[in-house]
Amino acid sequence: MMNWADLLSTSRIGMDEDAPAGREESPFLLDLDRITFSSFFRRLQDKTQVHPLSVGGRVRSRLTHSVEVASVGRSLGFGVGRQLIEGGRNIPTHISAHDFGYIVQVACLSHDIGNPPFGHAGESAIGQWFQENRDVVFRADMSDAQKRDLLAFEGNAQGFRILNKLDYFRENGGFRMSYAALGAFTKYPGDASIRNRPGIEAKKAGFCQSEKEIFEKVARRLGLIRRGDDHLWCRHPLAYLMEAADDICYRVADLEDGVTMECVSFNEVEHHLAPLAWSHKHGDTIAARRAHLLSQGWYGDMDQSEKLGFLRSKAISNLIKATVDAFIEHEEALLKGEFDQELLAATPFAQEAQACKTFAGRSIFGTRRKLEIETASYEVLGFLLDVFCRAMLDFEKCGGDIKRMSAKHKHVIQLLEYPFVFKDDRYEHLMQVSDFVSGLSDRAAVNMFKVLKGISL
Repeated sequence: MMNWADLLSTSRIGMDEDAPAGREESPFLLDLDRITFSSFFRRLQDKTQVHPLSVGGRVRSRLTHSVEVASVGRSLGFGVGRQLIEGGRNIPTHISAHDFGYIVQVACLSHDIGNPPFGHAGESAIGQWFQENRDVVFRADMSDAQKRDLLAFEGNAQGFRILNKLDYFRENGGFRMSYAALGAFTKYPGDASIRNRPGIEAKKAGFCQSEKEIFEKVARRLGLIRRGDDHLWCRHPLAYLMEAADDICYRVADLEDGVTMECVSFNEVEHHLAPLAWSHKHGDTIAARRAHLLSQGWYGDMDQSEKLGFLRSKAISNLIKATVDAFIEHEEALLKGEFDQELLAATPFAQEAQACKTFAGRSIFGTRRKLEIETASYEVLGFLLDVFCRAMLDFEKCGGDIKRMSAKHKHVIQLLEYPFVFKDDRYEHLMQVSDFVSGLSDRAAVNMFKVLKGISL
């Protein structure tokens, strides 16, 4: 069984275990600062949330989505921390309820930091390109596990790589985040070999082979329970709160954006959000609660925008309270690594929340404009991967001596964000290319595609 003393570790990856926090306030605020001021985080302002390449700030980007998720996550963490401390759990004396909030807030703020351009379509496009070109770019000395990292490119695993290797102290701890925050961040504590195994942790990969040793260190420090082999662990309990914050926001906010983008009508969204916004004391059934809210005179006097704001805020508030209660109710199972569902599914609003998800999937995620751009993402990202991987192969052929490369490939290799590091290791070289392409924003990827194609200069 895991224990809170280990799970709330303030020690930092890449630093001496006993190093002081260096500030009087919560040590987890340093995690928050580093995420907030990171270039990888800033790029989320131009990465797809639901509606790609939208303009004018009408709907949420990955950045605004992440900020909203972090706000909900802080409330969830604080609510859980307060109840655990007031309940006399074995919480270290230097950890406050606010610290719980900060840990979850950090995990939420960074939860999408590894997403490539065009969201999930971008993940698929990267994986498909490597699948179609595996005979060209994969080398015999690459392991099957290394190949899987690229064939099944996963934004969650890329996020863990960014946090631990690609910014700030780069190869020496990356962001040097606290172990607690890294644990709460890792929604899928396994590598690509465990995808689609039974269990909530095994739906996707949470780290690549290049960061496997780092995650093993995190798991040992936090006392995470190993799932019978060396590829999978149980979740940090606070990762469930990070997941819940994300779920709450996209179940509610995606519907609000759908109205703004005229994908769905206000009446349809009102139909789904009203039972979430109106608590169970107002009716025994979903229909009764919806009807009770819509019958209120003060609600009827609101205009559409006011109603939408009310529905959003009340739905989020109700879901936060219900999720905190569910966490406390299932705390023992969470600490034993035996809780195997989303927290929202364990709340009294499970049916209503699922209905919102189903409705959004059917009515919002399949718009013609979205499908057109996502289809184009295969061409855009595939072309960029082809250009940079061919330059990488030339770089290898020349033994890392850029002066010996062809003129074209010399220019291409110099376009990479960081100097290409020659390691005589094909896997590491492919990961460097993948780091660059996946790190581009939506518009940066499109613009680079146009320029390198000679379409736009």
